[in-house]
Amino acid sequence: MSADGAGVTEGAGEGGAVRVSAVAGAPPLGAIFGGIGVVVAAGVGLLGLDRLALTFCVFKGLTGLPCPTCGSTRAVARLFGLDPGGALAMNPFTTVVAVVIAAWAVVDLLLIPRGKALRVGVSPRLGRVLRIAAFALFFANWIYLMLAGR
Repeated sequence: MSADGAGVTEGAGEGGAVRVSAVAGAPPLGAIFGGIGVVVAAGVGLLGLDRLALTFCVFKGLTGLPCPTCGSTRAVARLFGLDPGGALAMNPFTTVVAVVIAAWAVVDLLLIPRGKALRVGVSPRLGRVLRIAAFALFFANWIYLMLAGR
């Protein structure tokens, strides 16, 4: 626990590459994003938005190529239907992001009764590595979507 009781730091220590803390009074962003995700997933799943006969993607309409988020609606529908394998097949990047947000939401929901929210901080060097990795995975996902013929 820090001196002001604001959070718990685990992992590599105060000066480490990763700092995980439960911060008092912080907005529960994970729970907020998770709630938005549940509403979107329910809308997609219940309204059958993944089964529309037409596409609304301007990028695909103009280029004939899938956009980097192509298949995201179908991935969300698969997650709503508890089919993680199908979601990964539709759009791996969207699926992984959705699962990470869901885990963050669960942690925040557990912390809300204590008036706290999850915060994860990384060192500048690790932050740079993570940004580069996310960018590379985003483009690898786009290549996968093109090869899969989305």
